[in-house]
Amino acid sequence: MRTIKTNRFILRELKQEDINNVFEILSNPNVIENLNMKIHKSINDTKILFDEYFEELKKGTKFPYAIINKETEEFIGVFLIKLDLFDEDCFEFTIYLKQEFWGKGTYTEILPYMIKVAFKDIKTGNFRGFVKEKNIASCKVLEKVGFKLEKIFEVPNIEGKIISYLITKDDYNKNKIWKELI
Repeated sequence: MRTIKTNRFILRELKQEDINNVFEILSNPNVIENLNMKIHKSINDTKILFDEYFEELKKGTKFPYAIINKETEEFIGVFLIKLDLFDEDCFEFTIYLKQEFWGKGTYTEILPYMIKVAFKDIKTGNFRGFVKEKNIASCKVLEKVGFKLEKIFEVPNIEGKIISYLITKDDYNKNKIWKELI
């Protein structure tokens, strides 16, 4: 995994010493509300997640990036690219940020770089993002950077509908925005 620099952020491989920062984020119920995971009640929950991330990184099925604020060097979140278990020619992503960084353009700035990583470095055939229907801000970001609505569906034990967005390799190759990055 290479380090990526945007205007305001550095994306680097997640490290073991990031565990307390990730626990802080994933123990926030407001963050968890937008994710398909359970709240972290102890640092051990986060340790289990880190063990999974690092094991899957070795296999080439998960790529966890720490998001660092360039100016302050503060850890602000994680961008995870992972194999879509239902589509072998597709990777999907998850992003989670400290709540105080919501609504500040972080997601919009980072996502185009990560799209390029998915297609150029990981060499995925397609790249997918799932969003809970009530998370309108994330839906707008995905549409803004070129994702297309794929489908809307329900999942047992998850409240509300899930929206699936997709960028195909053809979409990626036709859009010049990514060619100018990194």
